[in-house]
Amino acid sequence: MLIRISLRAPNGQSRVEIDDEAPLRDLVSLIREKAGLNNFSLKYGYPLKSLDISEPSQCVSIRELNLKGETIVVAPTDTQPQPAPPPVESQPKPFKPKAVEPDETAISWPERGGYLVLRVMPDDNSCMFTAFGGAIGLENPSKKLRDQVADYILSHPEKYNAAILGEQPLRYTTRMRQMDTWGGAIELSILSDIYNLEISSIDVKTLRIDRFGENKSNRVVIVYSGIHYDRIAFTMDLSHPVEVDETRWPVEDSEVLEKALELAQRLQQMHYYTDTTDFVLQCEMPGCNWIGQGAKEASKHERETGHSQFGELQIT
Repeated sequence: MLIRISLRAPNGQSRVEIDDEAPLRDLVSLIREKAGLNNFSLKYGYPLKSLDISEPSQCVSIRELNLKGETIVVAPTDTQPQPAPPPVESQPKPFKPKAVEPDETAISWPERGGYLVLRVMPDDNSCMFTAFGGAIGLENPSKKLRDQVADYILSHPEKYNAAILGEQPLRYTTRMRQMDTWGGAIELSILSDIYNLEISSIDVKTLRIDRFGENKSNRVVIVYSGIHYDRIAFTMDLSHPVEVDETRWPVEDSEVLEKALELAQRLQQMHYYTDTTDFVLQCEMPGCNWIGQGAKEASKHERETGHSQFGELQIT
């Protein structure tokens, strides 16, 4: 019996028809032809799970795999050898936010017997994932959270389409899985859904609070300083390790946000933010001479080229 299977690949959406008694290898051949790819991985279902297309598994019939009516995501895999990295001295450096001294990143909270502190994240283009991941207790969270976000986007094509993402979902998620791609509002909204937490993001420049995932029971608080994210935490003593921080609060606990705003106001007075509306950036990828103004232009350049290393151009 012929069955239809939908495909989502980098070259668009399509359908294939195949006999359900046919082996998986026949479907793989059809996908290779439709997608115009030689090397790829396949995912299907919700949540997305991998379809094993290794040589021994390709003898299994389509019927046994229960693929009738499924949508299969075709993700290209790069099997070409990678060029050697440039010498260490020529490696581009990620943009660094303005520094703050340790004694300026904490405010006393005597009513609760401790301090509200700013935990400053590394400047490695994964600060948003590290800030949130640390708040929920994940070790080395960046890769895990990136993969979860990418899988969520591909599992919700009606909600996260090219109009919302600014590019085709498969290309967007391929970039987002890379460790040097910045995360932002879209990723925060998705992580809020995945972990059932409100994420309150305080903008240092404007002191605006953006809430992702309202009507949740608990929240975490992060700080946005233009192109960088840090985490807010409570500690009983400034000498205590970050592992014993308190980083989740009931959403009814408005005092936490009030105290976090007080800390953000101190950071604002120190100008601990980058004004992304008018600062001039240059791409620091070798051989690229791109120069643009503001984070929006940088994001557009990243989408078009895959370049994600930027530095502020000092104009004197």
